[in-house]
Amino acid sequence: MIRALVLSLVLLLARSAAAPPAAAAPGEQEAGASVHEHHHAHESLSGDSPLPGRSLYQLSGAWTDASGRTLRLADLRGRPVLVLLFYGTCQSACPILVRDLQRVDEQLSPAERAGLRYLLVSFDPEIDTPPRLAAYAKEHGLTGDRWTLAHGGAGEVRELAAVLGVKYRATGDGQYSHTQRITLLDRDGTVVEEFDGIDRPLDPIVVRTRQELAKAAAGGP
Repeated sequence: MIRALVLSLVLLLARSAAAPPAAAAPGEQEAGASVHEHHHAHESLSGDSPLPGRSLYQLSGAWTDASGRTLRLADLRGRPVLVLLFYGTCQSACPILVRDLQRVDEQLSPAERAGLRYLLVSFDPEIDTPPRLAAYAKEHGLTGDRWTLAHGGAGEVRELAAVLGVKYRATGDGQYSHTQRITLLDRDGTVVEEFDGIDRPLDPIVVRTRQELAKAAAGGP
């Protein structure tokens, strides 16, 4: 465990050192593929791969869910999870990505749905407080204990984003450029696959998710 944490820290530092300089204003955050801005412009950025062999459940940061309860990522262990980093005031890509998660869920059987969880983490923690996340969940129909909307400090969000290979950057007007990525975790919190973009079929996500659900149900590796 200690060796894995040390290796992960080295990888994180290496990634930070290799990151290209940002062109936006001081204080912007980078945390990679398609990005969007408030004027709905889209451009392609080279993204990062998730850190190899790194379970998210090794991250020790404390989070708060939309109900105000303390949450640790390891609480999600035991079932596959689809993860999305987003922000609640987004009016372009984020609502589409959220709807994509719901459309994936709709294609699963009741038994499959029971074995899957969703984790949505905001990278705008100052705005997306737990009460705001609760309102967002209600507005978008993200109800039930399978849907977790999480609020964390800036450090926790940056660490999680780096592990997932997600980048985000404030544009200075309350909006963000960011990676449009849905990530599939296995039951132990390790990245299985990532799906980038908003203009792509959902079948690959459904198929890969079903495979992980079958593994988890069978108790296999």
